[in-house]
Amino acid sequence: MTAAAPLRPRHLRLQVRVGVCLLILAAAAGCGEWLARQRAEAARDAAGDQLLATAREMADRLSREMAARARDVQALSEDETLRHPVTDPAASRAVLEELKSRLPQFTWMGLASPDGTVVAATGDLLLGQSIATRPVFQNGLKGLWTGDVHEAVLLAKLVPHPPGEDIKFVDIAAPVRDAAGEPLGVLAAHLSWQWADQLRQTVLRPHGAPASLQLMIAGPKGDLLLPPERRDAGATLAPARIEENIDRWTAVAWSDGRPSLTAVAESLPVGAFRGFGWRVIARDEQAALATTVEVQRREAWTWAMGAGLVVAALAWWTIGRASRPQAPQEPVRTQPASLMAGAVRPQRRSDLAPVTRLQPAAPVPDALDQEHRDTLTGLGNAAQLERVSRRLADAAEAEPAETCVLCIDIDGFQTVNERYGRPAGDEVLVQIARRLRQAAREGDSVFRLGGDDFLVLLTCPVGEATALARSVAARVLAELQRPLSYRTLSNLRISGSVGGAVWPVHGATFEEAIAHAGEALRAAKQSGTGKFRLYAGDPSADPARLRA
Repeated sequence: MTAAAPLRPRHLRLQVRVGVCLLILAAAAGCGEWLARQRAEAARDAAGDQLLATAREMADRLSREMAARARDVQALSEDETLRHPVTDPAASRAVLEELKSRLPQFTWMGLASPDGTVVAATGDLLLGQSIATRPVFQNGLKGLWTGDVHEAVLLAKLVPHPPGEDIKFVDIAAPVRDAAGEPLGVLAAHLSWQWADQLRQTVLRPHGAPASLQLMIAGPKGDLLLPPERRDAGATLAPARIEENIDRWTAVAWSDGRPSLTAVAESLPVGAFRGFGWRVIARDEQAALATTVEVQRREAWTWAMGAGLVVAALAWWTIGRASRPQAPQEPVRTQPASLMAGAVRPQRRSDLAPVTRLQPAAPVPDALDQEHRDTLTGLGNAAQLERVSRRLADAAEAEPAETCVLCIDIDGFQTVNERYGRPAGDEVLVQIARRLRQAAREGDSVFRLGGDDFLVLLTCPVGEATALARSVAARVLAELQRPLSYRTLSNLRISGSVGGAVWPVHGATFEEAIAHAGEALRAAKQSGTGKFRLYAGDPSADPARLRA
């Protein structure tokens, strides 16, 4: 027994080494699982936000296109040539054919007399027939009217279409009146529903959307008006699930049992288009599969276990070196103070040179001079805002227009400054400025007024400002919710609040409209993070009324 005694310290060192290495590897496995879940959550958030942005863009373009086609029909109904359809039917038909050639989305356009008889039409289709009982004629006598999607009746056998497919139209009609305002007939137009499919292609293709992304349009009762492109994708979503997911995204199982990331956006009224309650549904089954923890686990565990093995090897070596028996050493002689004076003092972190201030990731535009430019982000400053406001006010005197004012405040920015320092805060502001430029339309003006306060001006035709403000504010909030990066940090999270007002609806001057937008911003912040509020009160009313 006495011979085995010298082996005990060696056995103890081995046990300590193995135990510490096992603990390190267990901690690495836990970190790998945590990292996998964090990455899966971040990937799903990014995919869901992008899916919702696509659905909102499709819904917004549906509303704007319908409003534009309604304006076209309204303008044509006021053409002098259409006031003499009986005496000069050829001229009336030429006017209709000219508009149809410019806008091929119109399948048929016709001019009906007060008794409902078609007296001029493109391609002479339905010429001489009565449409007096059709809703397009009855509602068109009363004023500008748009009718929801329906299957063709009179033109079902006259218009060419693929075999086995029903022809669907959206109706637009407007009365034709004489100089005294008396009705002379109705200008009726059928807009081919294939137009919606063409619009879908223009939304998907420029974005390089994956083949798994499907866009559909449903009616307010959940009936599918525009099915997915793939004929084999016949799964449906219950109307109740559609309604509860409006203007949000979620992972939901469809009728085929497959979970998919799903986003729903509503087509809102714009101008003359009063809206039909269309719901744009975006579904991406592959995105739901690609953002699961199982998919992220392999890469996360590889990195975590690799780091764990490196740390375990270092711990093994360190423990062995520290526990190795030391040979007897001679006493250390004290050096004279004169020799110690030149010794090198270890450098502390506080002795290091301060971190250089980060420069904006994107080059500062040259269009603004120093006086009108924010030096950090390159956006316009308060002086530039005043200059642009004067220009917009002068332009509105020549051609009436409306301007949306969006005040934007960053939620959680002070936390970034306090936790990671001023350079990190500056980089966050630079990235936010870049995202605001992406969320705004080309030609819109973006400003930084100081700190984390930003402002966007959006000009549009009269009557379209409310829908535009909601659309751009939704894109801004979606951009701000995406993770930010700074050096080795790739998942910095912030959010924003947006308040909006419309000039000159909510103020005779830009200063009043900006003040009301600020009131809406404060209401948005009080209701929680990531919210938008639009000022809805009379500028002279007190207190102001706000709406979501």
